[in-house]
Amino acid sequence: MKHETLEERWAYNCEDCVRTLEVALEERRIIKSLGLEGPEAFQQSMFGPVLRAMVLGVRIDKAARNRMSLELLDELNLRESFFLSVLGHSLNPRSPKQMMALFYDDLKQPVVMKRGKHGVPSRPTLDDEALSKLGSREPLLRPILRRIAEYRSLGVFLGTFVKAPLDIDGRMRCSYNICGTETYRLSSSENAFGSGTNLQNLPKGTSGDDPDDLVLPNIRKLFIPDPGYTFFDMDLDRADLQVVVWEADDAELKQMLKEGVDIHAENARTLGCGRQMAKSWVHGTNYGGSPRTMAVNCGLTVKAAESMQARWFAAHPGIASWHRRIEVQLRTKRYVSNAFGYRRFYFDRVDALLPEALAWIPQSTVAIVINKAWNNIHYNTPHIQILLQCHDSLGGQFPTDMLQVCVQDLQRESQIIIPYEDPLIIPVAIKTSPISWGDCA
Repeated sequence: MKHETLEERWAYNCEDCVRTLEVALEERRIIKSLGLEGPEAFQQSMFGPVLRAMVLGVRIDKAARNRMSLELLDELNLRESFFLSVLGHSLNPRSPKQMMALFYDDLKQPVVMKRGKHGVPSRPTLDDEALSKLGSREPLLRPILRRIAEYRSLGVFLGTFVKAPLDIDGRMRCSYNICGTETYRLSSSENAFGSGTNLQNLPKGTSGDDPDDLVLPNIRKLFIPDPGYTFFDMDLDRADLQVVVWEADDAELKQMLKEGVDIHAENARTLGCGRQMAKSWVHGTNYGGSPRTMAVNCGLTVKAAESMQARWFAAHPGIASWHRRIEVQLRTKRYVSNAFGYRRFYFDRVDALLPEALAWIPQSTVAIVINKAWNNIHYNTPHIQILLQCHDSLGGQFPTDMLQVCVQDLQRESQIIIPYEDPLIIPVAIKTSPISWGDCA
């Protein structure tokens, strides 16, 4: 504020403190009335672990970063040359104006509309889904559509990840938000000083089976341990699936998970389809996908999807019972809860909420499990440094001469009991490397 007097500044800040206190007192009253003191206390306890990771940051291999940047630029240049050769003029796939002019004006393709929502009207689009539709309609366009998709991917890898600004000490830091999502997963973004990026979705790259496939680099190879340290990656095993199985209390699926059976292969036999189809189809059905939705997503007829769902629910009735239980809870209480007592309230139409509510339960449960493991490691094993959290995994470093001890510590501190009647502990896989995060094996 301009031309403030000292008295006005004191008044403004005092009022700010008083109003903040009033809000805090009311929030505490509501938390107590809902019986949510435990979840609130745990969320507050995450402040220390998260702050430590934000302050430490991660060391970056600058030489490898420069090499990767040049390789990606070379690939971008190859695709720009392709556009010039095929189209007779340059094309910037990141320019909506140029893309619209090419496909809807020059090539006269039927316009694909992006569905409107929240008061925003529908509009023409050429996003990835639209490009896929164009390719299915007109096979002759597929080569150029493929190069456009590759160009976009290369641009994201280069601009968002490889060239993300480093801090003055050459380390990568982000800003973690403990209250970032409705599922209690953290969110991350550039830090308060404008450097860093979202470190929760760092890609592992791709390796194409076809010689013509675009090979994208493993960005995680740029993240290296400090001298004398070893990098580790700790990942929860089939976490969401295990929570769904325990929510449904399905004895057969529980036993398969405990024995380490290839559950997707077993499900494929139950459904009479391929393994990959079974994996996608079961995941969607478990999360409340209707026969029509599953038919569209899996390339089936509605009748075939109905038949498969009938076989699935007959083999595993606990899944259908879980769906009914959550639907009743939504209708009667307007919220769902997970095994840790966390709640998510809903106010929209119940018949459209079931898939979202079903997905929230395993997603929130897994987020709390990985955060509880992080919390344990931070407070009980200070010699281990957590540097990154990627949804259901943690990355960090420990002294190389303590490797065996630290792996044991990580295993012990990550044994989080999910308090079902039949308690669930999601096992973790720990991989290490003295070279980089991407080399952990």
